[in-house]
Amino acid sequence: MESKIFNDRIYVVIGVIAVCIGLAFFVRTYLTTREVKASVSPSDIEAGIPVVFADSTKGADEWLWEFGNGDTSSVQKGMYTYPETGRYQIRLTVNGRFEKKFIVNVRVKKGDDIQNELVKIVAPPSGIQGEYIVFRGVGPSKEWRWEFGETGAIDAREQTVIYKYDVPGRYEVRLSTEDTKYPVRHTIVIDPQYMENDTTDVATLIGNDIKEKLQAIANRKPFNTNYNYILSNYLCKNSNVVVIVNNTKKNDFYSYCQGLRLTGKGKTSIENVLVDIDPETGECIQRLIVIQSDNE
Repeated sequence: MESKIFNDRIYVVIGVIAVCIGLAFFVRTYLTTREVKASVSPSDIEAGIPVVFADSTKGADEWLWEFGNGDTSSVQKGMYTYPETGRYQIRLTVNGRFEKKFIVNVRVKKGDDIQNELVKIVAPPSGIQGEYIVFRGVGPSKEWRWEFGETGAIDAREQTVIYKYDVPGRYEVRLSTEDTKYPVRHTIVIDPQYMENDTTDVATLIGNDIKEKLQAIANRKPFNTNYNYILSNYLCKNSNVVVIVNNTKKNDFYSYCQGLRLTGKGKTSIENVLVDIDPETGECIQRLIVIQSDNE
């Protein structure tokens, strides 16, 4: 009798253990969230470059990769290239239950935005007879052919050009490049020199002030006083600002001023100074264009 009771107890214990094991397996399998060990790289790419995806989740035998644009894959690892730019969410589902999400940003490929950039002319709408005017070509081209409408011929082949009109009137400026089928056009009105002009802008006033200080340097007047005045007031203390002389020669501002001091010998005449102000800050000058003559 006692032996039978003992055996029954053993069976009960074994049954309880089996139930616990089964319950633990059920909880582990169905009620807990398994950590998905997967990766997607890189997360920020240019168009045309594939992302590499892979999963190493323990016990995984079924995968569903959703790339956020309707495309899917059921492999454990591989590569995928997005056909369009944009921001996408990749979702991986492992064994039909466990998920992990990734964000991928697909950018425009460098150079593609340049291909869509149009060639433009940056120049004022008006000027004065005999005044030096800056014409700048903007765009990806390497060859530039300017016709300013006064001579009937190609007047310059540089990207940035200084030109003055001898005769007042209304002119159509034409710029041709290897990337344009037809010339880009810009209309400018040149007023007679004797007309009163009350539209003197800040850039002109700054140019005249700098012209005066450069002439002082050329005339062997105190170098530091005039140099530091321009540097602090207009160049944001950047001594590497480019100086273009007579539309051909270039120097950094410091070297130009030193050369002007040493070689000017009081015979260099600063005729005009044009300033190119940084459009982002509206303050710092990023380039000086100087017209000068050297009298023997």
